[in-house]
Amino acid sequence: MNFLVSEAELQAYVDGRAGAARRGAIEAWLAAHPEDAQRVAAYRQLGEQWREAYAAVLDEPVPPELLDALEERPRRSRLVRAAGALGVAALLALAVSLHLAPSPASPIVQRSAMAHSVYAAEVQHPVEARAKSEVLAWLSERLHMSVQAPDLERAGYAFLGGRLLPGESAAAALLMYEGQNGQRVTLYWGPEFRQERETGLAFARGERGTRVYYWLDDECGYAIASADLSQKELLVVALMAHEQLEK
Repeated sequence: MNFLVSEAELQAYVDGRAGAARRGAIEAWLAAHPEDAQRVAAYRQLGEQWREAYAAVLDEPVPPELLDALEERPRRSRLVRAAGALGVAALLALAVSLHLAPSPASPIVQRSAMAHSVYAAEVQHPVEARAKSEVLAWLSERLHMSVQAPDLERAGYAFLGGRLLPGESAAAALLMYEGQNGQRVTLYWGPEFRQERETGLAFARGERGTRVYYWLDDECGYAIASADLSQKELLVVALMAHEQLEK
């Protein structure tokens, strides 16, 4: 019998919320679809890592000011409830972004989204086609900081290369990754967006519907962008990059 497994069912399976009658069908689907199986494995690993990272605070009482804010803004309450369907990692990321994300959205959103729109569409020469170590060394020299390329293989994305970009007051870098089906994700490094207070992941939409997750720290601003991935799929990639770059 033919059947389809939705993204929501995969998330429910990862979180242990899939019903007994459906688990067998989902497992059969994963056995026949290695890309989905790899994604599920990445979801599980990320969930475990985030649970471990936040284990110390999960039992803490909710701060009164947060409860007041949620009562004052019912839309946020609905957003939090909706995020429950995304799993533990997504909910934690949402909580971080609600508390710490700059408001209004940082200019890095439009910069990174525009860069993604321009270069991700290129077929012949989207990025510098050199050895990874050479590209990163070149970008590090030009940005006057250590530019790193997080390993996104667990999420199914291979490193393609990078390129140097102009910024308003300093040079920026763009790293590009590609999935097996041609989906492209870019990581924007913008030192000019550094700020003293580190933020958590925040989500925004940029040029031409490009989805962006970004965060800022005292060294640089970072933005993961894609027009091919859904917000939920991009979150998995963003969490993976954030974890590696903020060690």
